[in-house]
Amino acid sequence: MKTIKFITIILSLLLSTEFYGQKNKGGHKGHRHHGHKKVVVVKRSHYRPAKVAVYHPHWRPKYAYNRRWVYFPRYNFYWDNWRNHYVYYNGGVWLSQPTAPAVIVNVNLENEKNVELKEDEDDLDDVYVNNGKHKGEIKPD
Repeated sequence: MKTIKFITIILSLLLSTEFYGQKNKGGHKGHRHHGHKKVVVVKRSHYRPAKVAVYHPHWRPKYAYNRRWVYFPRYNFYWDNWRNHYVYYNGGVWLSQPTAPAVIVNVNLENEKNVELKEDEDDLDDVYVNNGKHKGEIKPD
């Protein structure tokens, strides 16, 4: 049995080496195209859940959200469903914390206009970099 495994491993190594050698023949050294391709690197957030989830934030438990970020245009802050954090601008910096900012402590968020941001922003841990765009596109009522 060990001999069969050994022969199988040797054959697979030989075949992969032979295939690699044939692929690079012709003086191209592995470069088969003459044009340039755009490479886009997407870094996934380490907060992204492994499975698709439906979120019921504590401030609106009967409603189902599917995206990570919920934006509140009237108060210009974000709710992060993945971390259960509020992200808001305070004193010249963006803060992320589990407790509500002072400006909304007595506000019933269930009744406030909010917009679930698009999926392409789910992996942005710093979604506030698009705050100018969000403020321009999403107006409070």
